[in-house]
Amino acid sequence: MSASLFRYRATLPGGGRRRGVLAASSEAEAAAMLERAGLTPLTLAPGRAPSRPRARLSHRAAAMRRLAALTAARAPLDRALRLAGGTESAQPLFADLAIAVASGRPLSTAMADWPADFSEAEVALIASGETSGGLARAAEAAAALVERRAAGRGALVSALAYPAFVLVAALLALGVFVGFAQPRFEEVLRATGAEVSAATTGFFAVSRALREWGGPLLAVLGVSGLCALIASGTVASKKWVAGAMLRVPLVGPLIRDRALEAYAGALGAMLAGGAPLPDAARLASRTLGAPRLEAAGADAARMVAEGRPFSEALSAGAAFPESLSAFAEIGEETGALAPLMTGAAGHFRQEAEARARRLSAVAAPAATLFLGLLIGVGAYLMMTAVLDVYDAAL
Repeated sequence: MSASLFRYRATLPGGGRRRGVLAASSEAEAAAMLERAGLTPLTLAPGRAPSRPRARLSHRAAAMRRLAALTAARAPLDRALRLAGGTESAQPLFADLAIAVASGRPLSTAMADWPADFSEAEVALIASGETSGGLARAAEAAAALVERRAAGRGALVSALAYPAFVLVAALLALGVFVGFAQPRFEEVLRATGAEVSAATTGFFAVSRALREWGGPLLAVLGVSGLCALIASGTVASKKWVAGAMLRVPLVGPLIRDRALEAYAGALGAMLAGGAPLPDAARLASRTLGAPRLEAAGADAARMVAEGRPFSEALSAGAAFPESLSAFAEIGEETGALAPLMTGAAGHFRQEAEARARRLSAVAAPAATLFLGLLIGVGAYLMMTAVLDVYDAAL
């Protein structure tokens, strides 16, 4: 029976209260899980989504590293999960995992109940650790996988932060000028009775259009942005955004290298944990994000399952670079595919960092040039209008 989500409020053994969300096959099983975890249920009702905010990637990675240290010290898993959550945004998530584990569910199964928080590769890593008895090492590998995702996102944000700031500043300056300064200036100019040039007339027409339609346009953009933000939590929307960003110049190669870093790192960690290559390749392909890359990764996993060498499977399509198949080929020849894939992850991390630096070096001057052009055009149009008044006075 598939698991459903249940919202609960319960009392703690010490007298406090706690609320959260559980995944269970029935309401009775959810109540039993709470009781086995030492909680007394007060309310329990079906729910479609967690009432807590999603954990930040950096907080979740830190919690995974704490979990690895605690399990390596042989702490009971449910208690280790409660302690690993800390006091950050990952605490409610890991507390819910602790309740599930205390009720007898495997950690990998409990993590799979939260696909918005844990990727399939993370679940597979933990599952391989449970099977092999190396849960601490699996948790370390899962933490490294999450850290790679956080680093990739942070690199992109850092590269685009200054251009975005300049763009917002330019739009605000344009809004103030069009909304307040230009109408007063046009009123004064019309009062002089001077003949207005075509450039100035066009400038006034564009300004009036922006004043009339700027508000509704901003409202539409705001609603669209809110809808996009709400939809961004779905798997389909994430894949669509990843595929679209992959086609953006300068940004696309950076995202591809970060995706390949995550893919190679997850693959190396799962192979080191004892996972068979076809299964590891299939699960690792789901970390790639963009549909084109995921399809190429799935095709490579299928070819490996059919008996073809992994390096040959990677080079069969055009989605993967030759460097990745070269790492795989050396790993197959030496029998050290797992460490070679980990090395490939480091290679693509360095490539992504170099691309991020190049993107920042290009985007910052481009944004400054845009702002300068905007100011220059505005100054030219204003001076044209002033010269119209001067000519009329002569």
